[in-house]
Amino acid sequence: MNEPIKICVLADQHSLYDSRIYWKEAVSLVKKGYQVHYICIGEDDDSGITDEGVHYILIKRKKYLKIRILNYFLKRVSFISSEYNEAVNYCKKINADVYHVHDARINRILNDLKSISPHAKFIYDVHEPFDKNLKDDRFKNSKIPKLITNYYADYIQKWEYKKASYYDYILTTDDGLYKRFQQNTPNVKIDIIYNFTNLEKEREYLSYEKKIYDAAYIGGISKIRGALIAIKAAKLIVEKIPNYKLLLLGKIYDLELEDEIISFIKTYHLENNIILKDFIPHQEVSKFYNQIKIGLNTLLNVKAHEEIIQIKLFEYMNFGIPIITSDFGYMKQYVEENNVGIAVKPNDENLLANTIIALLKDRNAFEVYAANGINAVNEKYNWNKMEQKLFYIYENLLNEK
Repeated sequence: MNEPIKICVLADQHSLYDSRIYWKEAVSLVKKGYQVHYICIGEDDDSGITDEGVHYILIKRKKYLKIRILNYFLKRVSFISSEYNEAVNYCKKINADVYHVHDARINRILNDLKSISPHAKFIYDVHEPFDKNLKDDRFKNSKIPKLITNYYADYIQKWEYKKASYYDYILTTDDGLYKRFQQNTPNVKIDIIYNFTNLEKEREYLSYEKKIYDAAYIGGISKIRGALIAIKAAKLIVEKIPNYKLLLLGKIYDLELEDEIISFIKTYHLENNIILKDFIPHQEVSKFYNQIKIGLNTLLNVKAHEEIIQIKLFEYMNFGIPIITSDFGYMKQYVEENNVGIAVKPNDENLLANTIIALLKDRNAFEVYAANGINAVNEKYNWNKMEQKLFYIYENLLNEK
């Protein structure tokens, strides 16, 4: 009996049940007949096999010192064990045929992985513009001079390109990332595996009247993603529509922002109008999508947001949810080309409030946007199309092997 082809997926900044890594790519590869091992560095320590047949190893991030930067350098000392050493040891046992790497940090063990399995193929899956995220978010309020943080971000980005040049294949989630890696790693095969939705079977086609939430934002909640603007707009809307309900569904990583949001809600007595829900499992998110009238994607105009396309746009379309998005980048392009919503200037709560009110009142436009979204997903923005592309890439790589 032939040994199954082994795929080792490695991630550092994502959870086990990540919507792209797990529910799309890993589950699809299992369905194709590959043996998939998912090594995930994060906050948990566990291993086993999921119901979908994915072998998983969760490695807890090691914290020797309380000060983050000191902890970072300590783990660079050769005799100090790190989570990456642990990942390499697991990879030795797996001895995979293909290593599918997510997150730039994993690149620090790329040479080790190649020495473990010299005949394996390596895929690098790029989700975000690393340098722009560092400048726009991570270091935005840093006490370190911007000259230094910008230099560091540029240096790290060049390091990522250099590492990416040693892969056999690069996958990106959208056109912007495709263009930047095509320019900076010209000798590596590259393609786009869009983060299209895989939730078509979860639609309930609820009527407008049966939907609970007038508007919602789904995803990680932060200032640069427009959370405060949506909340301030809600206060203005409630003055005209007292029963207006805004759902914010996602993790708030900034404790100061969380305090600010809760304080704002209490100050203006919006407890019945603004509903905060933390991260929920992928299997449960559809029940919320089915109950939303308008999907918000009013991200602030920062460099990183110009380059990427957010998965929530395809999810909104899938459930027939008209979209209000920011008027720049790929988000504007997708919304307007498919006529599934409205693009507005971000960071303006008055404009957002008026746009939401107008769309809630215009049932004709609402129904047109909703129908167009469902049709767009049925015809082109669905995971089935990307799944076939993923299989084709894997088959070609393995044939080369």
